[in-house]
Amino acid sequence: MEARKLSSTIKGVCQGTFTGEEKQLVIDVDAFGYDEAAKYVYGCEYDEWKRAHQKKATNEQMVMFKASIHLHARHDKQMLDPLCEKGPASHNAPAQEPEAKQITFEQVRELSPSPGPSPQISPARSLPQAKKAPLLSDVCCEDIDAPLTGEGNGSAYCAPQQMGYRTPPPPKANLSLKVGILTVSDRAVKGEYEHGDLSGPAVEQSLVYNVRQANLMRSELDDTRVMISSVVKSIVGDEIEEITEQLLQWSGKNGYPASCDVIFTTGGTGFSPRDVTPEATQEVIEKEASGLMTFVTAQCARIQPLAALSRGKAGICGETIIVNLPGNPGGVGQVLDVLVPLLLYAIKDLKGL
Repeated sequence: MEARKLSSTIKGVCQGTFTGEEKQLVIDVDAFGYDEAAKYVYGCEYDEWKRAHQKKATNEQMVMFKASIHLHARHDKQMLDPLCEKGPASHNAPAQEPEAKQITFEQVRELSPSPGPSPQISPARSLPQAKKAPLLSDVCCEDIDAPLTGEGNGSAYCAPQQMGYRTPPPPKANLSLKVGILTVSDRAVKGEYEHGDLSGPAVEQSLVYNVRQANLMRSELDDTRVMISSVVKSIVGDEIEEITEQLLQWSGKNGYPASCDVIFTTGGTGFSPRDVTPEATQEVIEKEASGLMTFVTAQCARIQPLAALSRGKAGICGETIIVNLPGNPGGVGQVLDVLVPLLLYAIKDLKGL
């Protein structure tokens, strides 16, 4: 960022008339990008550092990672790319430039102007593009040498674009969502997990993240928004009666007032004899949305083949949508990244908006 500011400052001062030293400085600074900065920080190429030190995250680490996404660094991708790549700079500088050399991080810091607002810079599209830097910090979420296969019934988090899935734009409607999160687990009920229930919080964190992403996708002319107005959570054992009772209560059945627009269950969707969440859900829903889960499962199975073992269902009970998610916190994130953009349309239609 300092390199971009410094280059803009020099060009503004020189107004197209450069000395040899100024020309070289502009080229050197414009050739400095994210990869060079990362190399200075890590003492080697960033990919080399990850291969040597970065290991696959545990489920608990993934939950913490997702919870802190709002703190992660976000930058303008073009701003971080080198404006030239060891060649002549063609923007706002005389032709016949000398060959660019890589300026060091220390040189950029020493030459940088005093802190102030970053100027708006639009690099020319025709300039050579350097290796792209990630928009979102991912320092702790992947082992770059390991295939994304995960373990057990879950999987490593993988963004939809990595699956080849094109996220649809959010619906043009103001949605205020009342959410229910039901963890189905004998062990969670008995308090046998050292760190408590992780899948329920993973659902909430991933949902918040995806709602935020949906709002960020809107154009400047679209002033509609999605918001989460309330979240209720509960934990029940792997018993059909316990699951159905809670689903009916949140859906406004059996004399209860409806309290949820959408209910996410997590856990009990596999092949274990105690996995009965789909059966309980089937007893409650009035209209099944089989296409929703079929599509989500197909997308997730492209990265994690074991995703196909989920028997999760989705459907409508009254004016509430119920969706079964896996019990693995990592799998929860992967499923919701595909599911939430579609679910927003389903909720909009069900509300008649």
